[in-house]
Amino acid sequence: MATVILQNKLNRSVEQGSRAEGEALFRVLPFLPVGLASELRDFASVSGRQIEEIRLRGGRRVYLTVGAREGKKNIILESFIGAGELAPILKQMCGGSLYSYSESIIKGFVSLGGGIRVGVCGRAATESGRILGIYDVSSLNIRLPCADVPLDERVLSRIRRSLRLGEGVLVYSPPAEGKTTVLRYLGRALSCGASPLRTVIVDTREELAPHAVSSELSADVLIGYPKAQGIAIATAFMNPEVIICDEIGSEDDVSAICEAQNCGVPLIASAHGESVGALLRRPSLRSLHDVRAFGLYLGVRISRGGFDCAVHSRKEVEDILEGGRSSDPYSERNIPLLTQA
Repeated sequence: MATVILQNKLNRSVEQGSRAEGEALFRVLPFLPVGLASELRDFASVSGRQIEEIRLRGGRRVYLTVGAREGKKNIILESFIGAGELAPILKQMCGGSLYSYSESIIKGFVSLGGGIRVGVCGRAATESGRILGIYDVSSLNIRLPCADVPLDERVLSRIRRSLRLGEGVLVYSPPAEGKTTVLRYLGRALSCGASPLRTVIVDTREELAPHAVSSELSADVLIGYPKAQGIAIATAFMNPEVIICDEIGSEDDVSAICEAQNCGVPLIASAHGESVGALLRRPSLRSLHDVRAFGLYLGVRISRGGFDCAVHSRKEVEDILEGGRSSDPYSERNIPLLTQA
């Protein structure tokens, strides 16, 4: 009975995620010129493809990146963005006050909430190698969140088992291959159901927890915190059973993760990497492997019509490293991770 209840709740959460994906585009449309908003609305209704990115470049036509069965595809629209239109669009996205978003803009992005992130390009004003501000905005990349898709139950069971042993999970792939989608799903799946875990999500760029406000979830969210500080605060004050964050790799991240590990708190995180071998050639990630921070490694890749992943235990990863193999882990023990219609 417990398994049935859990599955029902997960299915309901996935349905909520799918609705949120459709709503994300319509949250963006009010910030855009009327003609572009109309073209995007028509494209979404006619093509049936998921719009992943909307790229606005001053003095150029608008490009979309969309999901397709043959892989991601870039599509050019009829709409044209004048060079003087970008600054007003960005200001509107910042609620009329660029100053209030200045720290975020310096880091290269603005968050619109709900998992929607806008990359900002322009001319940097610098002093002694430090960025003081951005002006002459030249392009905006509006990135829409993908719908959450359920993990294969066998994989989810292995993740739970690793967490019970006090060992975390590292999700890796090349850029834009589904890591954040996996983390977003795990944040909800692990914090609901018959046996929820006390989950803390360190959401530095407001991408991981757009649906974590559900009344069913046992999740706390630290929004906008630098990863290392967020991990330290979660460990010290929130008594989590698991911490989730995105894109680790700095020395500060390593130190905070090791401290959490010493306190018995496992972490689910992501990192860029083509393979296990390439991933652990990075000294910071190898040091986390050596202190047994991760008991499971999930290699994610978008495939035709969905997602696949390779699932490796810590022992299997050590065998790969000791044997000097650098083969692509996706070809080894390939297990379906995500399903997509």
